[in-house]
Amino acid sequence: MSKRKWHHPEVPAEERGTKVWRSAGELEDTPGLRQWVDKEFPRAAEMMRNEDDQETTRRTFLKLMGASTALAGLGLSSCRRPESLIVPYLDSVEWTIPGKATYYATSMPSASGAIPLVAANYEGRPTKLEPNKQNPSANGVDSRTQASVLGLYDPARSRYFLENGKSIGRVDALSKLADYTKSGNFGIIFGEDDSLTRTELISKIKAKHAGAKFYAYEALAGAGKKASDAGIFGKQAVVKADFAKAGKILALDCDFLELDHQGQTKAFYDRRRPEGPAYDLDPVAYQNQLNRLYCVEPTYSVTGGMADHRAPLAPSQMGRFIMQLASFAGIGTADTPFTGTKLEWAKACYEDLKTGGGVILLGSRYAKELHDMVFQINTAL
Repeated sequence: MSKRKWHHPEVPAEERGTKVWRSAGELEDTPGLRQWVDKEFPRAAEMMRNEDDQETTRRTFLKLMGASTALAGLGLSSCRRPESLIVPYLDSVEWTIPGKATYYATSMPSASGAIPLVAANYEGRPTKLEPNKQNPSANGVDSRTQASVLGLYDPARSRYFLENGKSIGRVDALSKLADYTKSGNFGIIFGEDDSLTRTELISKIKAKHAGAKFYAYEALAGAGKKASDAGIFGKQAVVKADFAKAGKILALDCDFLELDHQGQTKAFYDRRRPEGPAYDLDPVAYQNQLNRLYCVEPTYSVTGGMADHRAPLAPSQMGRFIMQLASFAGIGTADTPFTGTKLEWAKACYEDLKTGGGVILLGSRYAKELHDMVFQINTAL
């Protein structure tokens, strides 16, 4: 039994003193409305008079019309919604109150690690995901994470085992999978998120099938950036920006606020607020703590929408733009330098980055050489 009892209101609205009108005409009860009813529904208007020859309320008339319409619709099966039966709780769940959310701490795996979350739950159905602020690694929740809960209610999701597009049973699917693995030469593809259970299963499969191959792939984790990180530090590493110290940020086709996470975005938003707790104490000093965002990208992104200065540039020209910045830093020379407005924009951007706290972020999809060049420019800054 539930430890809390929830009582439904059993007193009708009329007895509680609450009167509801369906329209302003019903409230005013004008003679024009009565004449319209007589002309529109002459037979029904006669039914609206009782034994005392007094007209009843318009609500009674609508009830009669609704009942007749419902009876007429019984024969129109094509206009009815499909009937479905639901089963209520056989055993009431503890602490569950209809219409009141229950919150659970959980996590979601990703390429950059687990995302700490709090899931809002209504009668066993999760509806909303928010960051778990009590977790020290909480870094907000992007739109992909919030939209992931919609997959539970997607009517087009795969619900059965398929073979060549045809549905097969669970037992048949497992038996066919066992037949495929008898030779020992097979491959398994999975994401780059961490899973202790999967790691243990992989070790057991390798011990039993020496020819098995395992491949980790992540669409949003570029091979060029991973190769650059491994080459700089001698091992697999991830270079991320410290937005708490970054006063000037240049994002080169890097949507770090939404898709290409390269740092704790919460620190970025903390320095993005035009006013804060310390604003009243020293407005000038606080305004100097605000960060500035430059963005160079081929398509519009969430990060580009937040940028103070944004410049569109094709992906094929991104390497040329990086070499232009490197020439400003004295690292190399640009083979085909920019001219005109683009050159002035790039030079003004780099001069601002040099004033302190400047960092450049490059999207993970670019080649290793460009990531190495950006790392050298950041070192110079």
